[in-house]
Amino acid sequence: MSSPPPLPTVVRRTALWFALAAGVPLSAQSPDATVARQQALRARADSLKQRIDSLAAAANETGLDTAVVVRGLRLRTGAALASDAAAALEDALTKAAAVVGEETDSLAPRLALTLRERRTSVRESYSPITGFSVQPTKERVTGYVFDGMYDGRDIPGASLAHPLSQSDLAKSMLWEFERAVARHLPVALGAWLASRVPLAAAPKDLNASVYRMLATDPAAVVRKCAAGDRAACRLGFALDSLPTNRIAAWYDQSDLPSLAANAGDGGQRSWMAQRTSRDEQSACIERAQLDVCRAMLSLLPADAFRIPMPAAARESLMRLTLSTGGPQAISRLRETRDSTVAGQLATAAGVPADTLIDRWVRQVIAARPSSPLPNATFALASLACIALCAAWAVRGKPWN
Repeated sequence: MSSPPPLPTVVRRTALWFALAAGVPLSAQSPDATVARQQALRARADSLKQRIDSLAAAANETGLDTAVVVRGLRLRTGAALASDAAAALEDALTKAAAVVGEETDSLAPRLALTLRERRTSVRESYSPITGFSVQPTKERVTGYVFDGMYDGRDIPGASLAHPLSQSDLAKSMLWEFERAVARHLPVALGAWLASRVPLAAAPKDLNASVYRMLATDPAAVVRKCAAGDRAACRLGFALDSLPTNRIAAWYDQSDLPSLAANAGDGGQRSWMAQRTSRDEQSACIERAQLDVCRAMLSLLPADAFRIPMPAAARESLMRLTLSTGGPQAISRLRETRDSTVAGQLATAAGVPADTLIDRWVRQVIAARPSSPLPNATFALASLACIALCAAWAVRGKPWN
């Protein structure tokens, strides 16, 4: 029989509230009695909190009775999952080692992973007449929770479906390792990479997708990069530094209405909307009155305008950096003292940043999707259709 799941935060807070509310009003007591009562209530609350924490810790440890160790990386799970977990770990570490080489052996011991079953003993059902209902059932496994820590800090995990797929588990483990590698890099570069270093095999259409993103991006600097402009690529990737005037550096005037509608997060856009009238918003977004757009955008902080180069493009450039630099690229990257992304990538790749950018641009442009213009087959089919329609037309009005 499994232990109860961890208690939700709301339950903990409710329990503490009841513990405090159980006492009599303090204002009607003498000062000494009041102090004694307060101390008693605090002791009861502390005892209850400790009990809740111990129950939660016990629940978290349920089913983690088997340790799987592969190349120094330790994973705790249940005995029934140990074999699949060991195979998935081996697969993930082999793929990681193909990219980061010996760094795998130094990073692996700093990771601590867990794989636990998600169980339930109820079944939910829905009826249009009675609504939702919950029925008790025999306890069963409904999925799996995979998470981990790197140097004692949590790394976002994953929820896996039941029955467990070994390939999905290996992907999740490799994902955890990608995040661990990113934490091993300079902080700014880790943020530039969205906190993960791509180690899994790239999708076949990655660069084709990147080209589509670049060619249709709302930022002019990114579109210029898609056309082969190296300086625009450096600027769009923010390889050297973030520009002082991000709007002027990254966007053309024609981009401003779209930028005013989409810049920043939801809170920042809401804040801007509260300080502009509907007429002003319409004048900018619908009628493209640029002076109004500039006034609206001036209300936003600089961090509302993030690096315009899509995350997929940054991933693609990082993949090229790692493949160019070989298995020692991550070691060089970790040890570099260069403060710019351009310098860090150049150190990892072992080639100048401009050379790396030129290779990346050629790679992306080479993957450009073929022209959608009609081919010979389409042209012949169109002519045949025209001829058929003409033949019907000369006979009069056959549709009458």
